[in-house]
Amino acid sequence: MDLRTDYFRAADEAAVQKVMAKAEQPPAEAFDTVRALRIDPTTVLPHLVAAARGEQDAEKTGPDASVWPTGPQPWDPEGPGTAIDFEDPWITGPWVVRLSEETRDALAGIERRHLPDLAAAWGRAEELKAAEPVTVMTLIHHLSILARRARKAGQPMFCALTTAS
Repeated sequence: MDLRTDYFRAADEAAVQKVMAKAEQPPAEAFDTVRALRIDPTTVLPHLVAAARGEQDAEKTGPDASVWPTGPQPWDPEGPGTAIDFEDPWITGPWVVRLSEETRDALAGIERRHLPDLAAAWGRAEELKAAEPVTVMTLIHHLSILARRARKAGQPMFCALTTAS
């Protein structure tokens, strides 16, 4: 099983939830998107954001907010305490999270001249060690363009996570 991550921009959470509820097309086809295989927004992307800010601590990127699925999470201690249903979308996905404005703005602030250094720094993350430096640099460039478009339009950025067998 592999994790597919699609970073995209949308007008708001309601627009994303509408696309997800219809299930006619994935967000990657409905919105301006950058596909990034295995670039998890809570464990891998924060390393790029920290490097873009010139920081060492990847934990300072701000929390992501869950957008899809909606409803109570089955592991929520405030929830009903029922058995976990392994068909539940919280378990099977897809999942969508909204990135913090700080994350979007850090990505939007990446300048082309810094791409090689950022690719080298981010490429040291365990999840990216096997990636070619030019692939990492291209991904950073595409994410920064998407973030600039989102910031210019006053839109948030999101990440859709899906599993592929």
